[in-house]
Amino acid sequence: CALPIWRRPGCASDLPRKVELRRTQAYAFLAARRIFEPLRGSTLFDEIDLAVSKLTTFARRPGRGPNAGLADAELERRFVYLPHAPKDYSQKTDELDELFQAVSDLKPLMTLYRSAGKAREERIVIHPYALVLHRDSIYCVGHHVEHDEVRTFLLDRMRNSHCLVTERFTLPAGFDIDDYFQGEFGVWRATERHRVVIDFDAHAAEYVRMRKVHASQRLGALPGGGVRLTMTIGSLQQVTSWVLEWG
Repeated sequence: CALPIWRRPGCASDLPRKVELRRTQAYAFLAARRIFEPLRGSTLFDEIDLAVSKLTTFARRPGRGPNAGLADAELERRFVYLPHAPKDYSQKTDELDELFQAVSDLKPLMTLYRSAGKAREERIVIHPYALVLHRDSIYCVGHHVEHDEVRTFLLDRMRNSHCLVTERFTLPAGFDIDDYFQGEFGVWRATERHRVVIDFDAHAAEYVRMRKVHASQRLGALPGGGVRLTMTIGSLQQVTSWVLEWG
């Protein structure tokens, strides 16, 4: 079956496209739909929601053959991803739409931004390389033009944003968002490196073994059923907070 793909608003040059999907593939995409809850209220969310509606209609359509599935099974309601604690960005929808346009079209973004630890906002220009949903929060990895460095920006701290539609930047060759993803510890990049060793007792061992909190992690058995977690990471700030959560 052919399913139309959603069209991004404001792009007259975008033509409707089709992709072949099987029912199981449609349910897999529907299962992840709630990951977009932080985007609710934005134009971007409306477009995604339209695609979800079309996927739902397709998934419920009567199938054919022995593996077609039940038409009235409503699997999309029983096979789902549930966000942990999504942020409410209903007051940031304009900033979100401007940011998405800037990321998708490689346009600079001008915004009022309050950096962590600072009381005042400053007007800055960003070349936004990527928009990232991490732990149900929205981040932007981009080049801070005034400081000439790549930083991670939190949508929460943006205000009065404007996509500079008459300008364009070039995405750096070899840019890879995985270089900035620090697993459980956020989206950032650092030149410093720290070897971290954490010992967990037997009560926490199963939980630790079943999760990968950082790409560099290594696990080793301890006497009494405990486990030792070893990893190499940059800033220790988020690691410290994570360890304190175990208390």
